[in-house]
Amino acid sequence: PNPIQQIVNKSKSKRKIILKARQFGISTNELIRMLDSTMFTPNFTACVLAHDQDGIKTLFQIIRRAYEFFDQDFRPILDRGGGSTYELHFPEINSRIFADLETRGSTIQHLHVSEMAFMKDDTRLKASLQSVPVETGRVTIETTANGLGNHFYDMWSDPDQPYEKMFFPWY
Repeated sequence: PNPIQQIVNKSKSKRKIILKARQFGISTNELIRMLDSTMFTPNFTACVLAHDQDGIKTLFQIIRRAYEFFDQDFRPILDRGGGSTYELHFPEINSRIFADLETRGSTIQHLHVSEMAFMKDDTRLKASLQSVPVETGRVTIETTANGLGNHFYDMWSDPDQPYEKMFFPWY
């Protein structure tokens, strides 16, 4: 892990909100951690929320590439049947990781929200956050800045929000 990823990894908080400059590897770090938990924890569901369809594709390529480069003797077997282009399902342990624009109806143990400040509809985000158990679930929200007056700005500015704030400027 790079120095920024090390700081994020050392945090014991289960809820993090990260305002950052581009290209620090925050999403890659979270995706690798999520994939690791999904591959080796029974009945685990991880979800990556992106701000747009291109984001889903880009983020899931990181997950798929990490899985493909994992030592074949140790990685769990994927479900080769149905499913989504943006989902890995490990039927032997009943665990899955997927990327989408929102999630409903599933209990999510680890949710990563990418580029929240650029999400057009915060109702999708609110519905997805409700899928994560308050006591045991993990949520990481990250974004680059996108001005004032959006739902990320409101959440970041709220002194009562339950997230550990982490700020990583470009310098």
